[in-house]
Amino acid sequence: MSPTLLKLNQMAQGLLPWDSGVSWFIGLPSSDKKSVQRDLGFIAKQAHPRADEVDPAIAIAGLKRTFTPCVLVYKASSPEKAFHKIVSLPEAEWEKSFRLLVALLSIADARRRAMQCAQGCSHEWHHLPRSP
Repeated sequence: MSPTLLKLNQMAQGLLPWDSGVSWFIGLPSSDKKSVQRDLGFIAKQAHPRADEVDPAIAIAGLKRTFTPCVLVYKASSPEKAFHKIVSLPEAEWEKSFRLLVALLSIADARRRAMQCAQGCSHEWHHLPRSP
């Protein structure tokens, strides 16, 4: 697993404090932020977030429903259908997009772990160490 995917999954699973993860993202060069956004959109999509998980994700992310990434998710037929548009937003929206996608990943992946992996699984990202 790449260091970026490790960090994103640790953040989503609460193994890396939220503020530390956001600070890490903010401190990246623009080119790296764009790459992280694409990776995050990909893994969040694989978690298959549901429409009923959007409001809790927005609350966790500390965003307003009127922020562009949130509006895109609300307008889509399912949250994951909006991810391509979200990761394509201009740089001014990247922190909000990052927060929303991590929160959606966190909620959807927790649901899937509880439902599909409760008896154990071989998903590498479900067996992560706590971040130092």
